[in-house]
Amino acid sequence: MKKLEGRYSLRGSPPMARLRHTLALLILVVLVGALGYHLLARLGMLDSFYMAITTLFTVGFREMGEVNDHTKLFTILYLVTGLGVATYALSNLTALIVEGDLRGYLQEKRMEKRLKELKDHVIVCGFGKMGFQAAWELKQAGVPFVIVEQDEGKGRSPRFAGDIVLHGNAMDELTLERAGIRRARGLITALTTDADNVLVTLTVKQIRPDLPVVARSAKLGTEKQLRAAGADHIVSPYEIGGRRMAYLLLTPDLMNYVDVLVDGQQMELAIEHILVHPESPLAGKSLRQVRMRETTGALVVGINREGTGLRFNPTGGENFQPGDVIVAMGTHESLNNLVRLARGNGD
Repeated sequence: MKKLEGRYSLRGSPPMARLRHTLALLILVVLVGALGYHLLARLGMLDSFYMAITTLFTVGFREMGEVNDHTKLFTILYLVTGLGVATYALSNLTALIVEGDLRGYLQEKRMEKRLKELKDHVIVCGFGKMGFQAAWELKQAGVPFVIVEQDEGKGRSPRFAGDIVLHGNAMDELTLERAGIRRARGLITALTTDADNVLVTLTVKQIRPDLPVVARSAKLGTEKQLRAAGADHIVSPYEIGGRRMAYLLLTPDLMNYVDVLVDGQQMELAIEHILVHPESPLAGKSLRQVRMRETTGALVVGINREGTGLRFNPTGGENFQPGDVIVAMGTHESLNNLVRLARGNGD
C-alpha cells in the first residue's frame, strides 16, 4: 500500500493490491463469524460458514445450533462490526470495476507483454506535432514503433488506436528500457526543448552507442550540442519549412515532382537505403535488365558501393553487386517491393 502523509491508504494502492486486501478482509470476517458459531452454537464447519455468511449479508433464512444468550450477543457484535467491514469491502470492489482501475491495470499488463515481444522497432520520444507526424509516417510505412510521452493527456488520437503509447519520462533509463531500447532499430527524439533532446540523446547513447538517433532542433545553433551528445541526424523543422517555402517559389517543378498526387490526396515520397543481399536476383544484373521502374515502381537515385563510394544517378548499364546499398526514392509500397527484391529468397 502507498504511504500518504504518514499513513497507509488503501485507496492509493495498485488495483490488484486493493483487490487482494478487499478479498482478504471479507475472508477474515467470514472466518471469525464461522469460528464464533462453531464454538458458541456448537455447529459443524459447513453449518458454521452457512450461518456466518447468511448473517453477514442479512439473508437470515433460519437460525441453526444452540440459540442462547452468548450466541445472540455474538450475533449482535458480529453484525455491527462485520456488516460495516463487508459494506466497505463490497464498495471497494464496486469502485474498482466502476472507476475502471482494474480494467486500466489489465490493459497496462497487456501493453507490457506487447513491449517485451516487440523488436526492430522505432522509439518516438515526444508526441507533439512533430512526434505525431513521425509516428504517423512510421505507421504508414508499416514499421513498428513505441510512443514515449510524459503527458498522459496525449497519445489518445484515433489514428493511433491500438498502438503502444508508453507514458513516462524519455530521459529516464528505466522508461527507455521498458520501451525496448536494446531491441530497437532507431530512436526519434522530438521533445519540446533542445535541452531535453540533448539529455535523451545522451541517455540513449549511454545505453546503446550504436543506436541511430534522429533529434529535433528547435533553435539554430544547438546542432553542435546535439551532435556532441551523439545524435546521428538533426532535424530543424523551422529551417526545413523555410527552405521548402522558398523552393516552392524558386523551383516549383522540382517540388511538384516530390509531391505526388495520388487519388486526389497529397503523398510525400520517401527515400530509403536498401542493401543488396547475395541471394537477391538483382546481383550481377544491370539496372536496364532489372527494369526497376516497371517491376517495383521505385526510382534508383544512387548506388553506394564499398571502396568506390556513392554513384549518383547510375546509368542503365550499371550492374548491381552483393553488398551494394541502393539509394531509392518512391512511395512506401514501391520501396517495400524493392526491399523484397533486394533480399531475395522470397523474403
